[in-house]
Amino acid sequence: MNYHSLTKRLFSKKFLHFIILCNLFFNVVIGADPMPSAAPPISGWIPREMNLDRTEIPKNILVVVPVGGLSHLRHILTISNILADRGYNVTLTTKGTFKLSQQYPKINFISLGEVTDFLNNPEFVDLVQGKFNIGKLQNIFKRRFDSYNSTFLQLKVISEIVKPDLFFCDTLNNEPCFDMAWVKNKPFVGIATSVLGLSRVPYKSDPLFECKVSMENESFWERFRCEIISPLKFIWTLRNSFGEFNEVRASYGLPTLKNPFDRWQSSLFLLDNFFGFEMPIPLSPIIQEIGPVLPDYYPPLTPDIEKFLTLHKRTMFVALGSFLFLTPENNAKLLQSIIEATENGIVDGVIWANIVKNRESFPPSITLSNGRIISTSDIFENKNPNIHMASFAPQFAILNHTNTKLFLSHSGAGSAHESLYTGTPILALPITFDQPGNAEKLELAGVALTLDKLNLDVNDILDKIKRIQNDEQIQSSLRRIKTLAIINSNRKYRAADLIEFTLHSSALNQKNINDDNKFDDKLIFKDLITPDTRMGFIKGKYLDVYATALVIFVSILYGILRGLYIIGKLIYVKLFKNEDKEKKE
Repeated sequence: MNYHSLTKRLFSKKFLHFIILCNLFFNVVIGADPMPSAAPPISGWIPREMNLDRTEIPKNILVVVPVGGLSHLRHILTISNILADRGYNVTLTTKGTFKLSQQYPKINFISLGEVTDFLNNPEFVDLVQGKFNIGKLQNIFKRRFDSYNSTFLQLKVISEIVKPDLFFCDTLNNEPCFDMAWVKNKPFVGIATSVLGLSRVPYKSDPLFECKVSMENESFWERFRCEIISPLKFIWTLRNSFGEFNEVRASYGLPTLKNPFDRWQSSLFLLDNFFGFEMPIPLSPIIQEIGPVLPDYYPPLTPDIEKFLTLHKRTMFVALGSFLFLTPENNAKLLQSIIEATENGIVDGVIWANIVKNRESFPPSITLSNGRIISTSDIFENKNPNIHMASFAPQFAILNHTNTKLFLSHSGAGSAHESLYTGTPILALPITFDQPGNAEKLELAGVALTLDKLNLDVNDILDKIKRIQNDEQIQSSLRRIKTLAIINSNRKYRAADLIEFTLHSSALNQKNINDDNKFDDKLIFKDLITPDTRMGFIKGKYLDVYATALVIFVSILYGILRGLYIIGKLIYVKLFKNEDKEKKE
């Protein structure tokens, strides 16, 4: 065999192996469903078409997000963009300017006024930096009720301009959105990352009520406190504020609400979460689980961050939200921990995002455990080659990089979803609101460890950074939850489908107007509302049936026991009384 013949055969084998590997890659690694073939599998078969006739569906959608950072815009804009691509006229209204207008060019924007300055509010600062309790929860609701008037009136003007056929409402501090939908005789759809007060089960609570998320392993007293005492304290705390809130609403001709969640009971509610991260609970069909909602495209790595990640194989990414902040003491401890983590080889690089704006809350120098003094300005000016302080960082792109081994996060829902999707373990430092609950859920899922903002300790931080990277159980749990996150991430299209259904159902039910000239939203969502909600508490829970069954059971049991008693008594009389009588004779 000559050289050319041998080369030709080897090349043919290599080429064949290359084709096989490519086939395996596209069918196994990518794992995508095969595209439907142009030709039917059997000649003469007719293709199934999925064409929704949208000609008679109303087209105007008003999206209302009054407060919150990017995490409250991300999911609602992602779904809205899908609807805009389908031909709907989507208008966003939020405080301030629309900074994401280039990313979402098809979505119109009308400002809802100036951004609220929380940083100069002592109550808000105390809420963020101090210990949370139900008393502070009262201040939250009071402040959201106080802002109702201005938001409602602004929304009324915007509604006259947009003439919406549907209101798409973020649930945070957004009572005016739901109420304006009622005033305008239009349906609304709510969205949030938790079910709030819409679906209650006794084995699930929340740190907002000073309880654990999962009550599964709690003592009887703790379960009693969280199920009975804490809700009563919450109701008692809110009684005055909620009464005043209803009085304000009454001045606009709005009906009285029984509780803060009353408006949502019979309308579609989208849950931007998924079981695996969220604790499993039964949900009504009116509450649709559609998370994690993640955009299809993200900003790429900036050149400086890409270079840093390439040079540092074990990088920790730090991001604590866009507008929440720590105390100066905690900032100092966190910075000391980051410096010592790199110097001790626990990680070889750290990227800290969105922190440059808070530079004034750091001390001029940091004293390490070994006594060395490090200039804070050197760190912020990126003179330390292993620490990169960034005013902006493309979070998803960083988390998705193979050299990012750990995410120190405030455990906001959006950050948690991105971290789980990319399979990045989390060191959670929850600050306030839903974050302590999210941190506990992540730890229950086995993908995170948690720090306490009220008891931050440098050695504890360093120990947990080390443990997260070396714990095989955490890595195994991450792979499991990552699979769930990826599988569920396409449900944003279902969310858009459900909003289309709402618009279509609303158009078909426009003739169903009640005596008060208000359409009944229960007619729009009658296909999703379970019968028990219309049957009343006793009948809906079948308490009357169970009570009757219990009475019958007790009556039969009593009859049987009574019969046995009588028979036993007769036998006793027959046997023993007669014997005694014979002995006496």
